[in-house]
Amino acid sequence: MNSAAQRAFASMCRKEGQFTLLLDDQFDIIWHCGMVETMLGWSDLRGRNCTEFVHADDLEMVLDVMFKVNEGGEFYDHFDPSQTPESADIRVIDHQGVWRTYETVSYDHLDQPDVRGVLCTLRIVNDRSDVGRAIELLGSGADVEVVLPVVARLADHSVAGTARTAFGWLQGDRLRTAVAEDESPLTRQLAEAVGLVWSLALTEPLIISDLDDSRLGDAGPAARAAGFRVAFLVPIEAPSGGGIIGSMVAWGNSTVEFIVSAQAPLHVALRLAALAIADSRTKRDLRWAAAHDPLTGLVNRAEFARTLESLSANDDVVLLYIDLDDFKPINDRYGHAVGDTVLVEVGRRIRAVIGDHDVVGRLGGDEFAVVCAGTDDPIHGRDVANRIVEAVGQPIKGQGLVVRVGASVGVAVGAQPLIPSQLMQRADDALYLAKASGKNTVRLAS
Repeated sequence: MNSAAQRAFASMCRKEGQFTLLLDDQFDIIWHCGMVETMLGWSDLRGRNCTEFVHADDLEMVLDVMFKVNEGGEFYDHFDPSQTPESADIRVIDHQGVWRTYETVSYDHLDQPDVRGVLCTLRIVNDRSDVGRAIELLGSGADVEVVLPVVARLADHSVAGTARTAFGWLQGDRLRTAVAEDESPLTRQLAEAVGLVWSLALTEPLIISDLDDSRLGDAGPAARAAGFRVAFLVPIEAPSGGGIIGSMVAWGNSTVEFIVSAQAPLHVALRLAALAIADSRTKRDLRWAAAHDPLTGLVNRAEFARTLESLSANDDVVLLYIDLDDFKPINDRYGHAVGDTVLVEVGRRIRAVIGDHDVVGRLGGDEFAVVCAGTDDPIHGRDVANRIVEAVGQPIKGQGLVVRVGASVGVAVGAQPLIPSQLMQRADDALYLAKASGKNTVRLAS
């Protein structure tokens, strides 16, 4: 076979995910094609018995097929043994200890003097069981972190055995990634290349066959060191359209691996990934809406109560109860649009003066509250409350107007053991005293 024919044969084998072995009558390997190293990672198997690489649960079936090849039966006596293949799906182990399923077809050439062997072709069987598994997980409402590793395994099995994939999505400003958990792992750097879909503003799949391409950055040399030659970047659009919500990166050894039809299993994996990411975004949005005030973005009364319960269960806290002064006249005179602008600005100002680990919530109307965790110091609580009064009292510009409101604050200290509802009541009582003493003031609970 000339060099061009050899390259064509190798390309076909890579595309089909197959390799060929020649076995003697004891099933020792006497020859194999070069694709064995590409597919399984073994450099030279000559002289080793092929049963060493077959899963124990499949060995009986393999031996049965081999017996039929060598001995035949009444049914097989009607056929030329060199023309009657025996096939079986078996699991074969690669050099990293990963089991892969191959369809094997055997041809008996033991009686042919110029061959004297059993010719076996092995073609990888793309595992589709993960399609059903991913659908089942989606239907049960499983988190995206659970679904996408299954989808990544499906994607790995949908291309040549040497390719590895990772999926990515944004959770807030944070890039999250998922890879198949039981496959040869991608390094974190190669998995995080999913972020290139956003940094390159991709709207269509991109194959990069030169790993020195500057668009890959440091991931290119890292991929080469890992034995890859090609990068495949795929943006994942929301199922209903409306923008890119996720991404996939696949690292492989040939661009042929990624030239697939729209009905190919890899595209099924991409559609499942889109559904999983979209479902996660929907549930995250619903959870956020259930826990936050839609106007100010602060936690709402129910979520603030849960936060206080959680923090006070293990730590001392200082609670600040805040009520705006002279807010109602603004609403009455200028309307709710101006009133909403004031509430949003007040929420922003409170956030700006409290600690990084403190929590502020809008309890309703013009009432706010702050919980300062990790302290039972009333002086600290009064200092934070005074900063709030000062910040809220500054002029507020909005809707073409300049208005002012004030803030009265009640402060209650909760030391262990404490009951959150009683702490809230004490802070509310202190707020009542602040309001009664002239507004824009701070009072500590007794």
